[in-house]
Amino acid sequence: MVSSLSISCGVLVSQQTSLINRRLLPPRASHGVVNRPRLTMLSQMLTQHRLALVHAPAGSGKTTLLSQWHEALRESGVLAIWYSASEDDRDPLGFADGVIRAVEITVSSSGAAIPSLDQPDALARLVTILSERAAAGPIALFIDDYHLAEGGDGGETINRILSARVSQLTIVLASRHRPSIPIGRLRVSGEMIEVPVEDLRFNEAETENFFKLASSVSLTADESRQMLDYTEGWAAGLRLASLVLTRTPEALAISVPVGSHRAFAEYFLEEVILGLPEAVHTFLSKTSILDTLNASLCNAVTGRDDGNEMLSFLDEAQLFIAALPGTQRWYKYHHLFQEFLQARLYAEARADLSDLHSRAGQWFIENGSPMDAVRHAFLARRPDWAAELIEGYCLYDYLSHGRFETFSRWMQQLPREAREERPLLLFLQIWRSINLRRFPQAEQTLRTIEAAAADPGNRMSNIARSTGLDVAGRLHLMRALIGAYGGDLAAGLDHIRQLEGRELDQLAFGQVDLDSIHSYLAFHKGDLELAERLTWRANGIYDGMACHWGGIHSRCIAAMSYLARGWIGEAEHVIRDTLQVADRNFEQHSYMVALPSALLGIIVYNQGDLAQAERLWLLAIPSEKATDVSGLCERVLIATVGLARLYDMSGRSDEATALLVRASRRAYESEDFRLEFQLAVERADRLFRQGNAAEGRREWERLLLQLPEARRRYPTSSWQIWDPFAVVESRFLSEIGQTEAAVEGLKLVAQAARQQGRVSSELQIGRFIEQLEKAGPSDAGSEHPELKHLLDYYLNPLPTSMAQTVHNANIVRNAGAGMLTQREEDVLELLKWGLSNGDIARRLNINLNTVKTHTKNIFSKLGVKSRTQAVLKTMPND
Repeated sequence: MVSSLSISCGVLVSQQTSLINRRLLPPRASHGVVNRPRLTMLSQMLTQHRLALVHAPAGSGKTTLLSQWHEALRESGVLAIWYSASEDDRDPLGFADGVIRAVEITVSSSGAAIPSLDQPDALARLVTILSERAAAGPIALFIDDYHLAEGGDGGETINRILSARVSQLTIVLASRHRPSIPIGRLRVSGEMIEVPVEDLRFNEAETENFFKLASSVSLTADESRQMLDYTEGWAAGLRLASLVLTRTPEALAISVPVGSHRAFAEYFLEEVILGLPEAVHTFLSKTSILDTLNASLCNAVTGRDDGNEMLSFLDEAQLFIAALPGTQRWYKYHHLFQEFLQARLYAEARADLSDLHSRAGQWFIENGSPMDAVRHAFLARRPDWAAELIEGYCLYDYLSHGRFETFSRWMQQLPREAREERPLLLFLQIWRSINLRRFPQAEQTLRTIEAAAADPGNRMSNIARSTGLDVAGRLHLMRALIGAYGGDLAAGLDHIRQLEGRELDQLAFGQVDLDSIHSYLAFHKGDLELAERLTWRANGIYDGMACHWGGIHSRCIAAMSYLARGWIGEAEHVIRDTLQVADRNFEQHSYMVALPSALLGIIVYNQGDLAQAERLWLLAIPSEKATDVSGLCERVLIATVGLARLYDMSGRSDEATALLVRASRRAYESEDFRLEFQLAVERADRLFRQGNAAEGRREWERLLLQLPEARRRYPTSSWQIWDPFAVVESRFLSEIGQTEAAVEGLKLVAQAARQQGRVSSELQIGRFIEQLEKAGPSDAGSEHPELKHLLDYYLNPLPTSMAQTVHNANIVRNAGAGMLTQREEDVLELLKWGLSNGDIARRLNINLNTVKTHTKNIFSKLGVKSRTQAVLKTMPND
């Protein structure tokens, strides 16, 4: 189950960041910005291209140009989105997540952010949001300082957006160097605009105009040429020179360094700093540690109360400080100026840096921005404090929004001793390991906690007592979770029994997760009433926290319980609502969408909609390339078994066999014993259903080899394991002439199901008993007409109504019989679902160009010109 904080966890646990996001709007244009039509007029061409790239060294005027373009497009009615990358965007998740926030805040007046999970989810979600919005009009996505993100996630994010070929979307990048994304094809095809450093350099006329606007000193034509020679048209160099000349006009006659921007900058920056009052100089040095500044934050860092006056002075003096838009007065230093100031600070006051960063971190905590506080705690070289801040303030954000990669990066930065003295951080690390099915790693961390907790006088034990953390209870809770995810239900239930009658603490991984995990294990035990009560109690807390992970899990457990009771209508209502939540907040192929999709597939299959059931089950099965298939076993099991049976019904037995083989191999390789065992049961059952008794017996014998381990892991009450096993066993007994024993065994299974209120199982097994006894159809199940085809789950052959449904499906599939090849039919099926060529290529594991060739052949053979025509032509006639 998902782990999360309860409402009462932490001082600021439910407090959202109160600061404006200072990276979602471009800096305001400063005084003296020259309009250079040869560059600014390019804004009129941006929406005609997929990519605009501005790459040049620091101080070349990239941000200024992008700001001018942004304003021009915004005034022309184009949706212009701005995002300034930072060092944080090197995190694999951070960049895509940050861009999503920029898009959402720009588009939505509410300013609500979209929760994001692991990197693939965030990337796909970003593409979806951009595609949906671009359908309403052109979009320009501006990303400043892109070089800060590219070393981490940025390259993949931009590649994914470009590969999606979103219509009416232009990406505008500013970077200190030419990015590594493949731009050659875009350049050749004329789909990009490129502005290199040579184009950003000021020419002679622009230099002369700049000094007229930016300083009180007017240069002659000769002096302009001289300044152009000094600066080589470098924007930052011109700005620096103007600052110096305003104070010391004769400085132009002094010989200055040439041929090196860095040397030139340092020369003039020294001149600028030397001309400032000592108080300003001190203020600049101390506040240079900040990415963005406001008066209150500056006062906290400097220990003074003149932050507002200082910032106003710097703004008016144009000392490389830019005001950020918004109602609050935030500023940022120009990168070049900040780097210069920091170099001086590090050289002059190395011992004071920790104190400055500590003050900044404390201010961010007090003002509701814990992520910034953690960053400054690390910069202050105070890992103990960083660990305390993460544990006390940041867990809600990661548990609710799934920012686990950021948490993992922080954990790697923490020294071992700082990490291992914080029990809540270790429990989060354990949960993450379990979710990724890294059970030995999770158990190793559990043993670390267990050993530390044995000493009541150590730091971890003291922290646990001071925070009210129930370490002993949580050890049982995490091991129950390992049992639930790892397929050892007996072990999971044993640890839940150890917690019987015990209320855990209300911190992360506390009582709400105990209810959630307990509900899942109670469902498997057959105590449906307890499962429903616990899961809905947990769901109320998850919903109150906007923790979508936990809410989806809880609703899915409730729906599984309703299906077991035969309450199809109630289950459908819950699952459709759950799937809407999942679709809004998670990527299409994520586990959180896959689980409710698998369950909804059961419902629409029961209704006879085979095409929809197939689509949902295909969506639930993880791709072949996925390395970590997280979550509950039901996600894969339901979809795989359902698809295999559907394929058999549709005359696609080869596909069913291949699907079961692939899934079984993957279960074996990933050491997922529960999935491996249940798929082995299904393979044996299938062979008997198909009348292949000899192979069925051999599969049964192989299954018996796994039986001792299965009996150890799964108590007799684990009905989802043993009901299907009892059916296979009865088929085997019937084959060897022991039908009476087979029937008697099944009657006991049906009786247990009836006692537990599992109507679906009782009726399904009752129907199968009738088939074994060769009795005529009875009225069993007539009181539950909503179960429809689910009542025939164990039967073979197909009932007449379902056979007719399959026949109609085959009519659609075989449209153009004798013309389409098998692969072309596969492509046609996926075209009907609305998949893109790229999605079809990934689904069928073939080349994109091959998909295009198959599509052309389909159009030609069917005599159509579009996808829509092909789909309509292959629809069955009523």
